[in-house]
Amino acid sequence: MGAPVINASEFAAFVLVLLRLSMVVAFAPIIGSPNIVTEAKVALALTLSFVIAPLVAYDADLMPMTWFGFAWLAIGELIMGLTLAFMVRLVLETANLAGEYLSFQMSMTMVNLMDPQSGAQVPVVSRLVYIIFIFIFLIANGHLVVIKALVDSFDLVPPGLMLIWRPESFTEIIQAIGRMYILAVKIAAPVVGLLFCTKVSFGIVAKAVPQMQVLFVGMPLYILAGLALMGVSMDFWPRLVGQNLFEAQEAIKRLLTIFSPF
Repeated sequence: MGAPVINASEFAAFVLVLLRLSMVVAFAPIIGSPNIVTEAKVALALTLSFVIAPLVAYDADLMPMTWFGFAWLAIGELIMGLTLAFMVRLVLETANLAGEYLSFQMSMTMVNLMDPQSGAQVPVVSRLVYIIFIFIFLIANGHLVVIKALVDSFDLVPPGLMLIWRPESFTEIIQAIGRMYILAVKIAAPVVGLLFCTKVSFGIVAKAVPQMQVLFVGMPLYILAGLALMGVSMDFWPRLVGQNLFEAQEAIKRLLTIFSPF
């Protein structure tokens, strides 16, 4: 039995599929973490490409035989993969934003840790919320949402058929960013509301009893009350994250429909 023959159009389509998958693997949450070695990411991208590429329908006549034409299609696939990873990543980036709100109200903005995802210094509360969000994301099958979005992207937008960006695509991305801020406010709202009332109460006490050291008394109370209420409000986080993940999945479908030539 001879070796299988692969023509130029099949190889070009496989490379385009690999480029889109590589961008998602490199920038998607969790699997795109710098803590995961590059060899594992490359192996995952190649494995997914070998599984998905034979199932992808493409038009052989559209596969260019010139370097310039292929580079143009490759740029489109890179943009497509980056867009998909960005839309899913917004769900987990909500944790850092909510953690910033909580840290500020709990007077813990100076207590920072190194975030291995971004390589920047983030408040310790943001890191705690982010770790909790990762568990919720995995329990809600967020990693399967990423894979399903990839498969759907090849059904709606085959390799080499991505259209030029339309204004509707920017609208979907802006709305996704807006949902991130809304979810962050919903998560931080109970703690922010309680600590606001606490600080107002201490302000009244400071006026009534000037001899009292409100700063030294209030600082531990802010941290204790904030952590206690954050622990109580965690029961609502899976519902909020699951709803936001579903909305992100629907937004990806609408975005793919905008990109689709059909």
